[in-house]
Amino acid sequence: MRILAVGAHPDDVELGCGGTLALLRKKGHGVHILVLTRGEASGDPETREKECRSAAAAIGADQLSFGDLRDTRIMDGIDTIRTIENTIDTVTPDIVITHSSNDAHQDHRNTHLASLSAARRIGKILLYESPAAMREFCPQVFVDIAPTMELKLKAVAAFNSQASKSYMRRQLSQNDPCDRCEMVPTDLSHAIAGLARFRGFQAGVALAEAFEVAKYVFEINEH
Repeated sequence: MRILAVGAHPDDVELGCGGTLALLRKKGHGVHILVLTRGEASGDPETREKECRSAAAAIGADQLSFGDLRDTRIMDGIDTIRTIENTIDTVTPDIVITHSSNDAHQDHRNTHLASLSAARRIGKILLYESPAAMREFCPQVFVDIAPTMELKLKAVAAFNSQASKSYMRRQLSQNDPCDRCEMVPTDLSHAIAGLARFRGFQAGVALAEAFEVAKYVFEINEH
């Protein structure tokens, strides 16, 4: 099975579905990542590309490619659709994983729309949860990522240039109420681990990544 994960920026895929991709790769499936921009609005593009390559290596991805679109300027039109289509034609994925529409970042929403158009002939399309996801994000699929959570964190840690962002911080904020509660582990506020625990609680496992379903063709084979 071949999987194509599409992200608007470096670190989107790793944050949203890095554990799932690492697990798929560990099970022998092909994992391909397409990043539409080099994240120049949040740092030096060369640095961000290097970080992205290190993160992809941590996951074990077979291929990482970039779309050369402009950060914060991704549209849902033909240029973005063709960029994704070209990769789909090359990879011929069985599953496409991309951004949810329930996201506050315009690049993420437009990537979602363009991905649906580009992947219209793909039978399975899942939508991952980013740090900019809105409360309307409503997952129907959960993946137990306990076996690969360490790989996900290693991939996310590769993005040193983004360390100041709230969801990347490893320390509690100065006024975090968890810091005043002796019964709560001090790493509970680490956003990435906290979200994995929360989604795991919903799914009945220790740690999970959550996905909305854009399309899922259920194939029934002969017994």
